[in-house]
Amino acid sequence: MLNILAAILLFGFVIMFHELGHFLLAKANGVEVTEFSIGMGPRLVSRVWRGTRYSLKILPLGGSCAMADEDTESGNPNGFLSKSVWARISIIAAGPIFNFILAFFFGIIIVAYRGYDLPVITNIVEGYPAEAAGLKAGDLILSVNGRRMLEYQDLSMYLQLHPEEELEIVYGRLPEGQAEDPSAWYQKDLSYETGTTTLRTIYNEETQNYMMGIEHYSNYHPVEGLGKLLRLGWHQVALQGQAAIESFRLLFRGYVGADDVGGPVRIVAGIGQMVEEIRPEGWFIVLLNLINWGMFLSASLGAVNLIPLPALDGGRLAFLLVEAVRGKAIDQEKEGMVHFAGMMVLLALMIVIMFNDIRNLIF
Repeated sequence: MLNILAAILLFGFVIMFHELGHFLLAKANGVEVTEFSIGMGPRLVSRVWRGTRYSLKILPLGGSCAMADEDTESGNPNGFLSKSVWARISIIAAGPIFNFILAFFFGIIIVAYRGYDLPVITNIVEGYPAEAAGLKAGDLILSVNGRRMLEYQDLSMYLQLHPEEELEIVYGRLPEGQAEDPSAWYQKDLSYETGTTTLRTIYNEETQNYMMGIEHYSNYHPVEGLGKLLRLGWHQVALQGQAAIESFRLLFRGYVGADDVGGPVRIVAGIGQMVEEIRPEGWFIVLLNLINWGMFLSASLGAVNLIPLPALDGGRLAFLLVEAVRGKAIDQEKEGMVHFAGMMVLLALMIVIMFNDIRNLIF
């Protein structure tokens, strides 16, 4: 029970921080906030303070920051629609931005503790594309299709998100004798040769993944310097956010099935299972893993919310940016209809995902 409670609290905290961004910028711009809530459905706890109702609701699946005149203008000078377009943009954008800030903070903690792991090839698997492409054990993967590989996590995630695509790989190779030691790549002022090769990953039935045919043994190295720590911390945020958005591309291309898409129920169950499995290792390790999950959730929530789809923050920002460019707001009734339609689709999708999550957990 404690593991599920930890998962729910983490999920709720990430959502709360998103809504806190909307709330603080609304207050800063003089907008009347009628209710700030965590969760959905009936209220469990509710209190009115300084004109705002603060609520904790029964379902930890979302949250809201309800503002006066958010959809229809009534002439309220403190209403959302009475504020300048740039004030409204700052309020809507604050939610995703706060998610990125939280994820960045979590990312710094994770990188500071574990260090970083360069994408150095440990072994080459016979019969796979990497062997035919001329890659060797000890090579460092520098970039794939122009995207820099800072850590091995970059490479593994890129391969998952780009199945069957032709990959142009730039690699570094140490002189004979040095290539046998992967830690040599962490030395400063290192001399090495670079090469370029191309390959396509192939599907492995056993692992059910697309593979290029390399093995990698983790070799984490402490981060040296505050600048590098901040850069790698932010890199974790960008990596998770990018993965969340690119997953939609795989869904539309058929590489990801509807049953593979997890919602709040599956996420909470997954976090709870993680806590249960690693709890014997100590609560410090549990905390670090919860922080890692928090980074993933917060970065993903921020990135997905910026997609310009109706009912998402990105959809509302798209309308506001059009207003800023043309100097005139789009008809509120038409915009409201678009967002309402988007909300209905989003709710239907949430119901389907929740059904799949519960079915997968039970069966």
